[in-house]
Amino acid sequence: MISLITLSSITYAQDSKYQTKVVDGIEYYVYQVETSEGLYSISKKFGVTQSDINNANPQIHDGIKAGQEILIPKSGKLKHITSQTTEEDEFILHTVEKKQTLFAISRKYNVSQEAITEANPQLQNGLKTGDVLRIPVKIKNKKNEQNITKEPIKETTIKEITPVKTVRKQNENEKLKDKTVVTTIPPKLHIGSEETYIVHRVETKETLYSISKKYNVEVEDITRLNPGVETSLKTGAELRIPYKKSSGSSVAAVNTVVAKPLVEKTSYKIAYLLPYMLDSEKQDPTVEKFIEFYLGSLLAVNNAKNGNFKIDVYTFDTEKSELQINEILNKPEMQKMDLIIGPAYTAQIPVLTDFSNRRKINTLIPFSSNIKNIDTNPYIFQFNPDNDVHNDFAVDAFKNKFRDANIIFAQTGEGKPSEDGTDFFNYLTKKLDKQNITYTKIGSTNLSINNLATYLSAEKRNILIFDTENLTSVQPYLNNLYELTSKYDVGVLGQYSWRGKSGKKPKMYYIAPFNPNSTTNDVIQYENDYKQYYGQMRSDKNPRFDMLGYDITNFFLKQMGTYGFRFNEKTNSLKYNEGIQSDFNFKRTGNGGGFINQQLFLIEDASKRK
Repeated sequence: MISLITLSSITYAQDSKYQTKVVDGIEYYVYQVETSEGLYSISKKFGVTQSDINNANPQIHDGIKAGQEILIPKSGKLKHITSQTTEEDEFILHTVEKKQTLFAISRKYNVSQEAITEANPQLQNGLKTGDVLRIPVKIKNKKNEQNITKEPIKETTIKEITPVKTVRKQNENEKLKDKTVVTTIPPKLHIGSEETYIVHRVETKETLYSISKKYNVEVEDITRLNPGVETSLKTGAELRIPYKKSSGSSVAAVNTVVAKPLVEKTSYKIAYLLPYMLDSEKQDPTVEKFIEFYLGSLLAVNNAKNGNFKIDVYTFDTEKSELQINEILNKPEMQKMDLIIGPAYTAQIPVLTDFSNRRKINTLIPFSSNIKNIDTNPYIFQFNPDNDVHNDFAVDAFKNKFRDANIIFAQTGEGKPSEDGTDFFNYLTKKLDKQNITYTKIGSTNLSINNLATYLSAEKRNILIFDTENLTSVQPYLNNLYELTSKYDVGVLGQYSWRGKSGKKPKMYYIAPFNPNSTTNDVIQYENDYKQYYGQMRSDKNPRFDMLGYDITNFFLKQMGTYGFRFNEKTNSLKYNEGIQSDFNFKRTGNGGGFINQQLFLIEDASKRK
């Protein structure tokens, strides 16, 4: 993935120490990699970025080896004079990624496709993955003005699905090499009696075409409201952009900006480590929920208009391997994160949690409910309640809601302990024994579809629990119980994964961290915002992972905005009850431990045929 980098204008290497080589008119040092030397240390030795070295050496994208010869750009700036007055072209080297088009590259660097083609005659033979392109960028070249090396704004993106755009500029009060800050200029919405429009301030290198694409309008729409702009477009000028619902999201599609910092830190870096599987030859249907989660989370970032900080988003494709996680964590920018969200797969979690513990970076694990060493890692937040929390909640439900029901434990013979060894079926029966709550247990040899009715009571509510999570094994019994609902009040405590699956079901009860009483108006408003950013909903299945990403990101943004980025250090519990699908009750596992969400709900679904 592409990463954000800080520039440096210092050159440490001496010409006399290394041989040089000219390639395509560009001069490089020829350097032999030393033992135990990494790309990061080499970049520091020569005062260039790792990206510079990677771009000059496509063969090292899979790693470098001792003794290998690589090319090091002699200068961070590759340029040729195109005018004897005030402008020159600065070339940026770009390595073409898989499935990347010339249009996507032109949008990335905000230059025309024609300009790229002119600078790269080889493109007449087509664009190929791994090609290194020269991207021309206009810069000023005034007399007595120091030339400063510039590189393109580099964003971490997931194809075309992220609306987040960051703009970087150097702090005028600090030296270039000391600090890079993130600044954004938010568009303003003006509601007029005749026409509503967005006020946009023109940024460096922007064109009418790029602005029209940003707001999803035509160039003619902009020139109509701004006479004369087609002949003179100046940096800093304010343009009126006609507001349309399809373009309205652009008002908020800029990172959060604030006038007065009120907390100890005013800029936060958030990294998403999720498996988007962008390099996979085949479409992987399992990653859809992770993309949905990411989209909802970005919507929360964009809507955080009243926060007290700016947000810098980094996105990485973790794929499904531990090796990929290690490569991501070795990137220099990962050392400076304030919040990490991910990963999705259990095998990748230990690598990340060890990293977050050593670097003291708050890390949200959104999908797993079994995180090892969370008891000794104060920086981990686990969204999914573990089995202990789930089981205790179930016991309370039977004690408070189902105590007087006809409780039936049905053994199919397929019951298996959960990942942590907990046997929920037997655990629950033992707890009910201690509470003196009566129940009936049907052994696997006595359980059949035809005799279920003999165990049901016509005088009271009937609640059944099966000993397996396998819906295929349970579905025949659910079909039969569905037919019996006309005679009996019958319900089943099922697995949340069964919800939404096809098949006849009686009344079903589920235990899950998703609020069944979400305010309809809030959901409607969220869906309107979602459609405004992304178009039609990608999924309506329950649970909605886009809503989970939205809720949990809002929770963390509120905590950081109110209490600072070390919000978890002086508390043992953190609550949030403003979610549209999920509320949170994070409690610390113990002294020196992380946080596990304790918030669960009992969801009741009426009998239905799907």
